[in-house]
Amino acid sequence: MNTIHRTFSRTALSVCIAALLSPAVLAVEGVKEVEQTPKNVERIAVTGSNIFKGSANTSSSAPITEVGKEMIEGIAAISIGDVLNNIPSVTSAINGSSDNVSLGGAGSNVGVSTTSLRNLGSARTLVLVNGRRYVSGVSANTGYGVDLNSIPTAIIERVDVLTGGQSAIYGSDAIAGVINIITKKNFDGAEINAFAAESSEGGAERQNFDFTYGKNFDSGNAWISAGYANQEVLNSSERDFSRYEMRFVDTNGDGIRDTIARRDGPGHVDGALLGYGDLKIFGNGDQFNANQPLLDSNYQPTSDSDWDNQHSNRTLVLPYQRFNIASGVTFDISEKSTLEVELNYAQTQARVDLEEAPIDVVNNVFRKGNGGTTGIDVATSPYFVGSSAGQQLLAVMGDNTSLDGVTTNRRTFEFGNRLTENQRDTFRVAGNYTYYLDNGMDWQTGATYGITSQTQQNSGDFSIPNLQQSLTIEEDGNGGYQCADVIARTYGCVPVNPFGTTDSLAGQAGITGFSDEAMKYLAVNTGQTGKVEQFVVNSVMSGELDFAIGDDNIGFAAGVEYRKESAVENPDSFRQLGITREGPVQPIDGSFDVAEVFGELYVPVTDWLNLSLAARFGDYSTIGTTSTYRLGIDAPIHEMFRIRASQSSSVRAPNINDIFSTGTTSVANPTIDVCNGASKTGTSNIDVNCTSISAISNRMDTDPNGQYILVGSETNNTLVSQSGSPNLKAETADSLTLGFVMTPLDNLSISVDYYGIEIEDGITTITPDTMVKRCYDVDPSQFDKTCGGRIVRDVQDGPILNIYSTSINANTISTSGVDLEVAYSLDNLTVNFIANYLAEYEIDTLTGKIDNLGTTLFPEYRYTMNASYNITDDFNLFAQMTYRAETKGVLGETTLSDDLNTMDAVYYVDVRASYQINDAVNVYIGSNNLLDQQPDIQATSSAVGTNTTPQAYDVIGRQLFAGVKLTF
Repeated sequence: MNTIHRTFSRTALSVCIAALLSPAVLAVEGVKEVEQTPKNVERIAVTGSNIFKGSANTSSSAPITEVGKEMIEGIAAISIGDVLNNIPSVTSAINGSSDNVSLGGAGSNVGVSTTSLRNLGSARTLVLVNGRRYVSGVSANTGYGVDLNSIPTAIIERVDVLTGGQSAIYGSDAIAGVINIITKKNFDGAEINAFAAESSEGGAERQNFDFTYGKNFDSGNAWISAGYANQEVLNSSERDFSRYEMRFVDTNGDGIRDTIARRDGPGHVDGALLGYGDLKIFGNGDQFNANQPLLDSNYQPTSDSDWDNQHSNRTLVLPYQRFNIASGVTFDISEKSTLEVELNYAQTQARVDLEEAPIDVVNNVFRKGNGGTTGIDVATSPYFVGSSAGQQLLAVMGDNTSLDGVTTNRRTFEFGNRLTENQRDTFRVAGNYTYYLDNGMDWQTGATYGITSQTQQNSGDFSIPNLQQSLTIEEDGNGGYQCADVIARTYGCVPVNPFGTTDSLAGQAGITGFSDEAMKYLAVNTGQTGKVEQFVVNSVMSGELDFAIGDDNIGFAAGVEYRKESAVENPDSFRQLGITREGPVQPIDGSFDVAEVFGELYVPVTDWLNLSLAARFGDYSTIGTTSTYRLGIDAPIHEMFRIRASQSSSVRAPNINDIFSTGTTSVANPTIDVCNGASKTGTSNIDVNCTSISAISNRMDTDPNGQYILVGSETNNTLVSQSGSPNLKAETADSLTLGFVMTPLDNLSISVDYYGIEIEDGITTITPDTMVKRCYDVDPSQFDKTCGGRIVRDVQDGPILNIYSTSINANTISTSGVDLEVAYSLDNLTVNFIANYLAEYEIDTLTGKIDNLGTTLFPEYRYTMNASYNITDDFNLFAQMTYRAETKGVLGETTLSDDLNTMDAVYYVDVRASYQINDAVNVYIGSNNLLDQQPDIQATSSAVGTNTTPQAYDVIGRQLFAGVKLTF
C-alpha cells in the first residue's frame, strides 16, 4: 500500500461519520442472522437495506427478489446458476452449453457458470456470499465473475437479488445490482440428501450427494457440510436439432434465406480434401461430393455430402464434477462479543471434446499468408508423383504446379479429439468479530480471503514447426524417404503424408498418414496454470445517534474497507508462441488495491416517511479516486400501501482482465472483411482502398468480373486477439427505481417497480467488424494499409489473418423496465409470481446505436410462477412455470425469412412431489421441462455445437429425477 493509501486508511474512520443501514446493522455486510445482544435487542438485516419487519421486498427502498430453498429443491439443481436463470431479471453469462470449446482463452472457462443481472454482464453483477465478496472464478485473461459451480446448492438457504446501482453500499461492480447468496446457519442435527436425474432422450444425467451436520452449544453453533455432484455429458449428436452444423439458404431466388441446410464445410476430412478451382477430390483420387443437402423437418439431411460435420464431435452439455466441503462456527466470546468464521472449499473438474485438429498444409503449416512457401511441386513431389490425385491436379493447374495454389485440408484423426480438462480449486475463509458497546452500538471487524487456482491440460494438438520438417522430405538411398533436415532426424523426425495419396511414390514406400513414430515427434500436450486472489478487510461502527427528526432516533453505520485483487496465468511455451493449431494465449500478471471509506444514514422523518442515505469514497491504485452515493425513500403511507424509490450513482472500476489482459484469441465472423466483393472498377472508398493492396489487386486481375471474392475456408480463418488497456477509467452509472408495495391482505403482497440504469464510459473492445469498416471506409488519401498495425492480411492472397483490439471506454448502455412480484399464501398453499417487462436495452457504440430489445437474450416479457401445496402434513406438491416471450434473431432488415429469424415464445414446466415417510425419511420425484420443449434454431450467433442460444433455452429436454433426504 502506498503512502496515500496508508493515510487514507488511517484517517478514514474519523472522516466517515455519515450513515446508516439500520440502527443495528453493518452496512458493508448487508446480511446477517438474528442474534441476541446482551440487551436482547433483535438485529435483523437484509441485502442492501434495513428491514425491521416483514419480508425484504415489502419494506426496502429498492426491490429485492428472494429465492428460497424450495425453488432450489424444486428443480433438483446442482448449480445455483440453473436456479437464478429462472428469475426474469437474471440471465446466464457462461454456462455448460454456452462455453463448450477448447480453443484459445475460451478453453480456460470450461466448467464455469456465471450470471448476469439485467443482462449487463457478470463483471457488472456483484455476487456476494453472506453479504461478503466472493473471489472470481473466470480466467483473468478472458473476464471476471464468480463461478457459481463452486458454491454447492446444499448449503444455500436463500438468494436475494437486489436490482439497481448499489456501489455506495458494496463498492465497485454493483452497477446492475447484487446477488447475495445466504448459506445455512445454526444447523442442529444431521441431514443426508441424495438424488439422481436423467433425460428422457438420454444423456446429461446428473447425481448429487451431500451430508450436513451441525450442533448448538451453550455459546453458539458449529456445522460442517460435504458433498459431491456430477453432471454427465450430452453430445451434440444426441439431439436432432444439434446433430448437424447448419447453414441457411435461399431456395427460390428471392434473396431471402428460407431453408435450413447442412453447412457447406469445412473441407477438413479424414481422407484429405485436395482442391484447385472447381476440382475437389479426396487424396485417393475419388471425387469429393460438395453437395449442400437441405435438412428436413427433423433436421436430417435429404441427400449425401462429403463436407465434414463438426457437430459429430461437439458437446451440447459439458460434463463436470464437484467435491465440496464447508463449515462454520458462531460463538460468544463474552457477553459483549461474538465471533463468526466460515470456510468453503470446492474442487470442480470439467472437460470438453472438440473434433480433431484441422490442418491446411499450405496455410497452417507453411504459412503462405505470411509469405511462406511449401517448396512442394505437384509435378515432381513423391507425395503426388504416380498418384491419381496428382494426375487430376496437374490436368487443371497449368504451368504453375506449386502446391501453394492447392487447397489441402485434412483432419488429423490420428491424434484424437482436441480435449481440454480443467481442474479448478476454490478456497475461501471469512471471519467477523462483533463487539457490543454499552451505548447500544456495534463495532464489527471482518476479513475475507479467497483464491481460485486452475490447472488446464489440452491434448490432440501437434507442433507446426515439427510438421514442417516432416513434410520436407528426400530419398533415403534405400528406396524410401526421410526428413531432409539432418538435425530434425536426430530429434525423431520421420516423414508423414497428410494428403491421403496412398498410390503416390511416398505412399507406395509406406508413408500413408501419421505413423506412431511420427506422432511421438509431432504430438504436443499443452496447458496452463493460473490463480485469482482476493483479500478484503473492513471495520464498521453502527448504532443510533442521540438525535431524531421524528419519533425515532437516526441510525447510522460508518466504516473503512481495504480490498486487494490479483491474478496470474501462465500458459506453456507452446501456447505462448502459437506454434500449435490452437490459438495463442499470453501470460497475465496483474493486481490492484483500493481503500474506501463509507457511511449510511437511516432517517425516520415521520411515521409514513423514512429516508436512507449512503456514500462511499475510494482510492484505487489503478484509476485514482472514485465516489458514489445512494438515496432511498421508504414511505409506508398506509398499513396496506408503501411507496419506495431510490436514486444512485455507481461505479465499476476496471478489473484485472480489463487492464492487464495480454490477449486471447478467437475466430472472427466470416463476414468481417469489407474487401470481400470489392471491385477494381468501383469508386467507393472501400473499393479504392482495397484495390490499393497489391495482394487484393492481383487477385482481382484473375477474376472475370474484376472482383475480390473470398472462398469459404478464407472467411473462417481470421483470428481476433483482444487485450486490456492500462488507460481505462471507471464506468459510471445512474440508477433509478420507483415503485410501490401493496399488502391488501395479511397473506397477499403485490409489488410493482420501475427501474432505469444508464452506464457511461462503458468498458468495451472495438468489435472486429467495426474496426475493419472504420479503417477501410475513409478517404483514400488517409488510408493506412496496416490500419495502425491492428489488421494483418495474407501477403499473397489478401485475406485478413489477424485483428488486434484493446479495451476502451466507449459504450453508453441504457436499460429500463418494470418488475412485478406477487406473493400469496393460504393455509397449505403458497404461490409466487415474478415478472419482468423490458422497455429498453440500447447500446450507443462508436458506430451508432444498437437496439437489443426483442432479440434472443432480451425478450420483452419474462415471468416465473411457482406454487407449493401441502396436500397433507406429509405430502407436498411443487410446480413451477417459466415463460420467455417471442424474440427475433435480427431486428430490422435481414436476409432471413421471418420463420428462421423468429424464436418462438416458450413455456417450461417443472414439477416435484415429496412425501415424508416418517420424521427421518423424505422421498421425492420430479421432472424438469415436463412438456419436453425443444429449443428453436438460432440462425444468428448460436453457441458452438448447439444451433441455439443455451443461455435462454433448455437444450436437454425432459428430465426426470428422484431422491431421498434423511434427517436425524
